[in-house]
Amino acid sequence: MNIGDSVRIKEGIISPDYDNLIIGGWEGRIMDVDNDMITIELDSITLSELREDYIINSMEEVVEWSLICLEINEVDVVKPRDSQNDVLLKQNEINMRYLDEEEKRIFEILGNTDNSVNKNTLQKYYKYLKKNFKLPCILTGMEDFDWEEPYVIGGWDEKEYEKLKLTHASYTDKFEFIKFINKINERKGIEIKVKRLSDKKKFNLPLWDLEVVDNNSPNFLLVSDYSSWMTNYPE
Repeated sequence: MNIGDSVRIKEGIISPDYDNLIIGGWEGRIMDVDNDMITIELDSITLSELREDYIINSMEEVVEWSLICLEINEVDVVKPRDSQNDVLLKQNEINMRYLDEEEKRIFEILGNTDNSVNKNTLQKYYKYLKKNFKLPCILTGMEDFDWEEPYVIGGWDEKEYEKLKLTHASYTDKFEFIKFINKINERKGIEIKVKRLSDKKKFNLPLWDLEVVDNNSPNFLLVSDYSSWMTNYPE
């Protein structure tokens, strides 16, 4: 069996994730072969027939509802009965049905089933934010910045902390947005250039570390959703 082959699960086979679920007759395409194990992406027809409780339980248990891993001897090769595009459309339809409002907005921005934070999805998010961000915009720190943690949590020297804040951006500062930086940080994601309101000093800061001060601003949800995505969908 090869990657891309369409297969049907043999009659009587039980789900590897749910002991009381018989999955014989399900079909899909092989995505990966690892010795005697294969990963199958369910086809659009099988996805259409999935029970609602199966999808919901899989999401709650962080089990991938569109994929299934089985032994090679548990499937037979068959002719495909749909296209890969049909599969993507059905996956999108199901995702949109069960996601909450924040997840739907993120899903629509990324435009595919891969919501993980990686180089490609960060580029998509960067383009979307750059196109839709509105000026003016004032931001502040969502929580203490990395350099501040020993002082805020660890109780390091207070006087030293106050001195460093003169030359370092602090989460307690307010910043005016200037522009997006056309370079993505591998660890911190999208960065922006800002100007501190108190002394006009300029800094490059990760957008992930910031939040919009005015919750009525059209940018508030943009930044909030982005930060949630960065936090909850690591690759």
